[in-house]
Amino acid sequence: MSKLPRVALIITGGTIDSVGTDRLDLAWYIEAGKRLNTGELLAQLPELESIARVEEFPFRRLPSHALVDKDWLDLVRTIHSIFDDDRADGIVITHGTNTIEETAYFLNLTLKTDRPVVIVGAMRPSSALSADGYLNLLNAARVAGDPSSRGRGALLAMNDTIYSGRDVTKTATYRVQAFQGRDLGPLGYSDADGKVVYYHQSVKPHTVNTEFDVRDRQSLPRVDVVVSYVGADGAMIDAAVAAGARGIISAGTGAGRPTPAEDEAFNRASKKGVIICIGTRVGSGRVVRSPGLVRRGFVASDNLQPWKARVLLALALTKTSDPDEIQRCFNTY
Repeated sequence: MSKLPRVALIITGGTIDSVGTDRLDLAWYIEAGKRLNTGELLAQLPELESIARVEEFPFRRLPSHALVDKDWLDLVRTIHSIFDDDRADGIVITHGTNTIEETAYFLNLTLKTDRPVVIVGAMRPSSALSADGYLNLLNAARVAGDPSSRGRGALLAMNDTIYSGRDVTKTATYRVQAFQGRDLGPLGYSDADGKVVYYHQSVKPHTVNTEFDVRDRQSLPRVDVVVSYVGADGAMIDAAVAAGARGIISAGTGAGRPTPAEDEAFNRASKKGVIICIGTRVGSGRVVRSPGLVRRGFVASDNLQPWKARVLLALALTKTSDPDEIQRCFNTY
């Protein structure tokens, strides 16, 4: 019998370990403020013993919409410490689904390891009738322990499906099939027969092949996101500049169109040295750097969602303030 892989489990909170008031509490369980005790999530899954040797590592637990940049930086250091001490062959991170895709992309860009790191969550709390988190966690452990997962960057595994941390996004508020890779689809599956199968490989550089190493950083440059809509003016843009933003993501209409009033505010911000990245509020598709954006010193977000563009712009600003160099990052990652 082959030796079981070693999988480290980092529990950061979220729906997956939340406890509702009863088995039909599928919507307001966060207001109950209850979580499974340390070790209780693993105790509910004795089947894991046949898949991997799982060891739980402590980390603070909180709703994913409460995360700040420091939590990401500490998580990166925690992951590296586990691998540096050779405590695991792969890592599973449980995480709230509200911002799980942002964490996945941040780890995809900043981890300096080719060992599998798999992020997993749930759309129903642990106490729910037909809770999805238990099988999601078991499948994530399968993915993290599978040698074929090595060198694929940070992964998200939910609803039997494996996505690149770069491409995945949440598309529904409550459905278990909420996560999709809209433009590019999944990488593979943790399937019903217990096999981990991959069909695609991301060509975007990640982990050990990026220029971003944040292990010694205590903060990230401030980057804000401003959403465009009919009648939007420049108030939010001016406020972001006043708050100290070094970059602003425009979640523009269509293929990246802000209102005329927003455009004027972006020009004011740019003159003060703020990097403007033009993105879209639309759910998929590229935003391209037109000649006009080049002349204004603005960059374009490619096909990244605005909140993911924020991640990349913040990291790019740790290296440079040159718009052309920042555009290179968006073209590359």
